[in-house]
Amino acid sequence: MHHIGFTIVGFGTIAKTHLVALRTLPIIKRLPVTPVLDSLVTRRPEALAEQAKQIGFHFVTDKLETALERGQSQAVSICTPNALHAEQVKTAMSFNQAVYCEKPVTESAEQTAKLLATVPAHYPQQLAFTFRYHPAVMRIRECLKEGIIGDVLQCNIAYMRSGYLNADRPFSWRLSDELSGGGAITDIGVHALDLVRHWFGNFKQVDGRTHTFVKNRPVSVHSTEQVEVHVDDWASMHIETETGIRGSIEVSRIAYGSDAFRIHIVGTKGSMTCDLEKDRMPDVHLISGVVPSLPIPDSLELLPDEKATLGVFQDSHFAALHHFILRMTGDNRWADIAPTLSDGYAVERWVDKVIASSKQTDQ
Repeated sequence: MHHIGFTIVGFGTIAKTHLVALRTLPIIKRLPVTPVLDSLVTRRPEALAEQAKQIGFHFVTDKLETALERGQSQAVSICTPNALHAEQVKTAMSFNQAVYCEKPVTESAEQTAKLLATVPAHYPQQLAFTFRYHPAVMRIRECLKEGIIGDVLQCNIAYMRSGYLNADRPFSWRLSDELSGGGAITDIGVHALDLVRHWFGNFKQVDGRTHTFVKNRPVSVHSTEQVEVHVDDWASMHIETETGIRGSIEVSRIAYGSDAFRIHIVGTKGSMTCDLEKDRMPDVHLISGVVPSLPIPDSLELLPDEKATLGVFQDSHFAALHHFILRMTGDNRWADIAPTLSDGYAVERWVDKVIASSKQTDQ
């Protein structure tokens, strides 16, 4: 295999993030194979045909099957509304394509479980839990392995975004319970929950509440017609892992003026703090007053170096797709980092539990 042909499904912001990563990978890293942008699958093939050609795509269509029937693709990157993922994953598998799927896996844990039942063991696939590839997350994991802050007691996370506070922001698929399955808890809460699992293992219990503050939005820009919103703007969760670590997770898409992804991990010897929105390394605070030398994980090799950085958000997507390509060529390094569709289900079932519990309480 000298190249890997990619079919990209979708052309929204996250698809463009994948495209930037794939185009820059061979510039920044020496790869065992060349990623090639074979096909773009979009609802607007005619309108995007010229732009797709400029980007480097060889083919544009509105049907995934049509793209894959050409026989030039080996991997499918799925960047569409959550409720479309399951069928697109199945279609990709029917053409023996490696699957790179945006999170969450589907719009609900129930649908994800049904999909997982169709995925063969060891099928080449990866879920875009890209914060696992954040340099600070990698460093925190190594610090935890070495016991630098002692036995962990608590983990508290606050992931604050602000783009949905404006009530004039029009309705979109991310605000549709049918297409997305949830709001802040489904969109960004899954990242926070996955980091806890990634660092500390499975959950014993997750309880919480969700709330919708902006209950109606215009159908489109400048429209006076309003549509009711049934997904959350904010969620708060209390967590406990099977190993006894307790903590809290708060997520919001209306935290205007305080965008951050704050991590606070407390152990018997001290704590670690970090804001993943801006920090590439955690701050370590030890009771002893000693300033420790932090371990350097070799998985940092997946990321661009300091001179080639594209910003920490894009870098994490870059590293995730870099790892995906290496894994496709048989490189099994850092296998314990690679997130799978099953990892998605492991947090989605708790998300659905919190959503259902909150709805029942509000009745």
